Amino acid sequence: MYTLFDIPGLTIAHDPAKNWLHVTWRGEHNEESSVAGCAMILNKVRQTQSAAILNDSSQSFDGWGEIVRWIAQEFFHALADNGVEAIAWVNSHNWPARVDTERVLSYTTRPLVDTFEDAESAYSWLLTVATVK
Repeated sequence: MYTLFDIPGLTIAHDPAKNWLHVTWRGEHNEESSVAGCAMILNKVRQTQSAAILNDSSQSFDGWGEIVRWIAQEFFHALADNGVEAIAWVNSHNWPARVDTERVLSYTTRPLVDTFEDAESAYSWLLTVATVK
């Protein structure tokens, strides 16, 4: 696994054997930092042509607030348009973030997204649904 991007609130790594991105969100994020993080994820998807994302928000302390619909209807569609087939989303331990994740999923039509309580379960699920290229 190779780290592609690393700042205090966000790490993006690539697993070339599976062609997945591993994204880890940490701490508090506002609309600006969340959108910037999403832009970086999309950039790395394009760079690596990754087919799946393990999105670990377990260390995130806040919700997605006002950008819930944007994530589901704009960002996720852009990921799908760039080849992402599946996203395994590890839930935050923070209640507002969990509520916002459920709100995102209620608006999501593509790609395939499911939530998990731990990274191991998310990883196992991705093995069953994502295409290794």
